[in-house]
Amino acid sequence: MEAPRQGLGTFFRTLMDFVDKGGLHERVRAAVSPATREVIDTPPRPLTFIPSRAIDEIEAALQRLAGTEALVECGLVCSRSLAWSLIQPVLRLVFQLFGQSAEPVFANLDKFFSLVTKGITFSWEREGDGGTVVARFDGPDTPEAAFHVLRGTLLFVFEVTGTRGEVAAPEIVHATNEGASVRYRVQWR
Repeated sequence: MEAPRQGLGTFFRTLMDFVDKGGLHERVRAAVSPATREVIDTPPRPLTFIPSRAIDEIEAALQRLAGTEALVECGLVCSRSLAWSLIQPVLRLVFQLFGQSAEPVFANLDKFFSLVTKGITFSWEREGDGGTVVARFDGPDTPEAAFHVLRGTLLFVFEVTGTRGEVAAPEIVHATNEGASVRYRVQWR
């Protein structure tokens, strides 16, 4: 059976680069399951999708070892790396069609994320000088850590568009065996 959520090998490798640069490789490796250790030791090919379990375990270990703000920074750092490689053509198209502002990026998150993940979908509702992003993570047991990494990714939207803004902490709307919905309130100036 295919995993309800999956991540691209490039994302996994970028995540591990962040862990390594933080000097946490051995501590994270010790905190995860033997199956995840195998993925760490033999990383997936860059353009291969892998079940999210290894990513989830690494992010959860990172949260225990370094805290929530490290996860937000991880999301930001991983987004920088992926945006200037895999996602750049889609960003250029969105900027050409709608202008280089935060709203069209938030309104098209599904298009960007589909390049590096499966099983995460988004909705966007504009509200004044900001709005609300709701992310839906398919399947059971999405760790809280994933929600904070996503917050860092959403902060990258402001960086890539040259907009000053903020993303509030994630609010879990609901979580069941079918999935979790998480709300992020965003504001720009």
